[in-house]
Amino acid sequence: MTVTKLGAAAAALAGLAAFGLAQMAQAFPERPVTIVVPFSAGGGTDITTRTLAAPMAEALGSEVLVKNTAGAGGTIGTAEVAQARPDGYTIGMMPVGPMTTQPHLRQLPYGPDSFDYICMAYSAPSSIVVRSDSQFESLENMVDYAKANPGKLNFGVQAIGSIPHVAGLGLVEATGIQIEFIPFKGSAPTFKAMLDGSVDMFVAHISFLTQNADQVKSIAMLSEEPVSTAPELPTAEQQGVALDFPIWGGLVAPKGIPEDARAKLETACQDGMLSDAFGERMGSLRMPVTFLPGSEFEAFVRAEFARNETLLKNAGLSE
Repeated sequence: MTVTKLGAAAAALAGLAAFGLAQMAQAFPERPVTIVVPFSAGGGTDITTRTLAAPMAEALGSEVLVKNTAGAGGTIGTAEVAQARPDGYTIGMMPVGPMTTQPHLRQLPYGPDSFDYICMAYSAPSSIVVRSDSQFESLENMVDYAKANPGKLNFGVQAIGSIPHVAGLGLVEATGIQIEFIPFKGSAPTFKAMLDGSVDMFVAHISFLTQNADQVKSIAMLSEEPVSTAPELPTAEQQGVALDFPIWGGLVAPKGIPEDARAKLETACQDGMLSDAFGERMGSLRMPVTFLPGSEFEAFVRAEFARNETLLKNAGLSE
């Protein structure tokens, strides 16, 4: 074969190889994508994930399945995602607790470096709630009372080290008050304890506040700015206390997935969140639609991880 023919053959092979790689890049996803939810079905994270899965599937052109792997405060499902094959077909909807508080409380097989970040999928403001007939009408009222009566207020928390507990630690650090933290196993028993007078307050998701408006009231939204879906509710910031503790979650993948797969998942997440179905469902829960792309979501997670580590260390709960 002549040099010219050899050159032509090499060029043809190179072209075929490039075409083959391009086809492989375009192929994702060739089969269903599974989103792991680290909690049981029916909770807020699960509802948000299932609401997002359908428009994401339409954007990807492939089925999106939801798998619930509950247990150990969400850490079992989170570890499952961290240890999955990094091909983009197993991803997780990871909430704030398993990502930014639990790693400081126990030895876990994952940390912030264990994931590729796809998008923030929700960020719901939280609120300090009291009974509707409580004497406290504002955060200022409550702080003044706590300072005059140190240790007499009981603050219910959905487990030690949970985000409601960390938010309470933030309140103590910001105001210097003394309150008693009373742990429960979940939101329902915490709520019951407040209704029967065993605890004076707790931190709840805005959808909880909406759904129980006849029994509870907010004395402070824990957000930097007024909440777009509930602008009438005063924030802690507006009352002179800088507290920002949203209940958030987002999609992550095992570290090392192909960049084309990560990019397609990020685009599908954004498209899904902009869909009418997702917007309507979030609106019914008074939750603002809050999208962050992967790079910004990663920076946000790392900042939350560091902030929560400091609060837990100062409380003697983390080494």
